Amino acid sequence: MDRRKENQEIHPAGVGVVLTFRPRILPMLLPLCRLLLVFGVAAVLSSCTTRSALRLERLEGLQAQGDYRAAVDRIKRDPGLYGNTSRFLYFMDIGTLYHYAGMYDSSTAYLLRAANLYDELYTRSVTNEAAAFLTNDNVRPYRSKPFEIVFVHQMLELNYLARQQVDDAVVEARRTQLLFDGWEKKDTAGPGPAGGGMFHYLSSICWDAAGKTDDAMISLFASVRAFKSGPVRLPPWIGSYAAGMLMKNNREDDVKSLALPPAAADTARFSNERSEVILIGYAGKGPVFADDVWWGTYVVDGFLVLHHTRADGSMETVSMLAPPLVRSDDQGGTKGRTTKSGTTLHIKFALPALRTLPSQTAGFTLRADTGRPVTAAVINDFDLQAARYLEDNKGSTLARTAARVALRTFTAQKTKQELATNSPLANLVISIISDVAADQLEKADTRICFLAPKTVQCARVALSPGRHTIEVTSCDQAGAALDTKSYDIALGPHEKKVIFCTSLR
Repeated sequence: MDRRKENQEIHPAGVGVVLTFRPRILPMLLPLCRLLLVFGVAAVLSSCTTRSALRLERLEGLQAQGDYRAAVDRIKRDPGLYGNTSRFLYFMDIGTLYHYAGMYDSSTAYLLRAANLYDELYTRSVTNEAAAFLTNDNVRPYRSKPFEIVFVHQMLELNYLARQQVDDAVVEARRTQLLFDGWEKKDTAGPGPAGGGMFHYLSSICWDAAGKTDDAMISLFASVRAFKSGPVRLPPWIGSYAAGMLMKNNREDDVKSLALPPAAADTARFSNERSEVILIGYAGKGPVFADDVWWGTYVVDGFLVLHHTRADGSMETVSMLAPPLVRSDDQGGTKGRTTKSGTTLHIKFALPALRTLPSQTAGFTLRADTGRPVTAAVINDFDLQAARYLEDNKGSTLARTAARVALRTFTAQKTKQELATNSPLANLVISIISDVAADQLEKADTRICFLAPKTVQCARVALSPGRHTIEVTSCDQAGAALDTKSYDIALGPHEKKVIFCTSLR
């Protein structure tokens, strides 16, 4: 028979020709097509995981320069920097930038959308969890870390205080308290690491501004207790202020239970009825997350290569001759498949790791009129918060990653077995393609609100009602002045006037 007819089949209608493949080619072609399809999907999913790096690259400069409006415009022009799975960060980042820019109404609108989205995503999605198990955690909708959602609510409180909307600030404080109550019922690591000290301290200011002295003292007590159990240490000034205010409100037992020393002289001027100027300062660059990656490749009848890429970008590699694998999984070699020469056994897993950023701004001083300067106290440190979060979630993150990597490695090895040939070189090429596809899928979830500052700081000065000139100086580590801003303040009776200074350099 003519060979050209051997591979032809006449269509029943007599129109056209249908080609048929030889039986030996089809079993090999289908797994190869599947491998190429997996490789393509992996490449697409991998591109989604680079958005965190792109956001840092395109927004960090504008943030450091203090051009917050330009940063907002940049985000709005390119929402693809976030994607559908990071909508919480999209709203939080824009709300944070508007807050820094002093556009409090716009900030509130976006921060409320972030808070509402957090509530919607609080219940886990089974579908998203299954997809994350097969690929990586970046396909899951970003639900926020505890310290981030608390910071969202704290900025909302401060927005309301800046607009003298005290009742709304109190409502926001109550809403935030519900988060802490929920974490406490679930016995998670939320309340301590999530910034409880700052939250309760700002809540005491809200209650005091609203004239609710008992609630203000309860929050002040909770603030000191949270500082003592959280990653951010109790600032001495706040400890002294709490001791003085609790004693003035007949809460001696609270002072004893908190083991607070007597109040210092610089806190004696504060009382329930005094007017105040309160500085909230945002200093330095907040932390980011990066991939901390381990991977290794074993080439049958060849060598073993181990790599480790750290979050700071440094890498170490070890290569060595490796012993041969057992040639068959059933010892006799009649029922199982032997491991072909040139086949590789590859494994890779990536975990999020903390990368802190160098910052020039270290702190702030506040001077009212011609009085003595007051040094701001650190009430939140996002480097410490992020480190505590990673430590508290290390076990669950590692277990989820290990299960995912084990499944992926098993699948890759089965694919290699289906495509194995008698050619070591062909086996090596097939193995490399399969390993690269698996590599593209393995990415750590490095999403975080890097627009948060390194530290949040607070300084308070008690003043008489009237007009005052306030100077705020941002300083470096050595105490040298970096910048000074002046504020002309009109202070009413028993008014808590909040001013802001942002120096993210």
